[in-house]
Amino acid sequence: MTMELKIISPAEDGFVKSIDFNFDELKGELTNRLEKYQGLAYTDDSIQDAKKDRATLNKFKKALNDKKLEIKRRCLEPYDSFETRIKELIALVEQPVLAIDSQVKGYEERKRTEKQQTIQAVWDVQESDVKSMVTLANVFDQRWLNVTYSMAQIEQEITDFLKKVEEELNLIYDLNTEHEDQVIRVYLKGFNVAAALAEDKALKDAAAKQEAYRKQREEAKAAAEAEEKARREAAAQAAPEPPAQPEPPRQSAPAAAPQTQPEPVTHCVEFRVWATGDQLTALGNFMNANGIKYGRVEDRQAA
Repeated sequence: MTMELKIISPAEDGFVKSIDFNFDELKGELTNRLEKYQGLAYTDDSIQDAKKDRATLNKFKKALNDKKLEIKRRCLEPYDSFETRIKELIALVEQPVLAIDSQVKGYEERKRTEKQQTIQAVWDVQESDVKSMVTLANVFDQRWLNVTYSMAQIEQEITDFLKKVEEELNLIYDLNTEHEDQVIRVYLKGFNVAAALAEDKALKDAAAKQEAYRKQREEAKAAAEAEEKARREAAAQAAPEPPAQPEPPRQSAPAAAPQTQPEPVTHCVEFRVWATGDQLTALGNFMNANGIKYGRVEDRQAA
């Protein structure tokens, strides 16, 4: 027996093709009656007429809508009954479908797991120095688990990936950059050698700017120290030479008597000095360093 849904009633030609009513008659009459409302303006005195007209029109509009809903309900009554029974049949079919679907999905998941294990085995036998830095997850493509994806194609893609990483890492090693570790970390994030080279350039530019700033500070410091040294030397040169002290007269002593060193004679010399503040400071430091006593000389002319 062939399972086929057959509509017994109504027959094929028994379905409602259209719902006919006096559409043209109503439309013509409405057009004529509604014509008087076009551009009609109500005054304050005729506002009650406006309310009556509005109520009349709304009443007719409601009557049209109510009839529409009634016809829709009557048309849908046989369909609603038909829909309920069809849903009951669908529910009967769904029970075995769900049971079969569970088995099919279980089989497909088992095959996917087996294929993933096979892919892991292919990865494990690959000989490459970069396997210490990358894993199967870095290249794994979920499409590989599809039945249509062959193991030969998967193995080729794994081989190509490892070869690509080897070549691009060697390119980074050949840079001999002091930022090699950081550049490699950037590369391994997305296996994008262009991004890695850009990172190396950025790091070098930053280091060059830091070095230029350090040299600039050192040069500024050296210039300041040289300027201070020159200022001190100029101040020292501008300071007047201290007056020479006359040597004390030598006294002859008996030949038999031992010679003794005479005590130095202290002289008092008055003089004026014309100098800057720094020069006066330097002069005072000089006299203090040599044990020379000094003091202010009163203006004798004023006395």
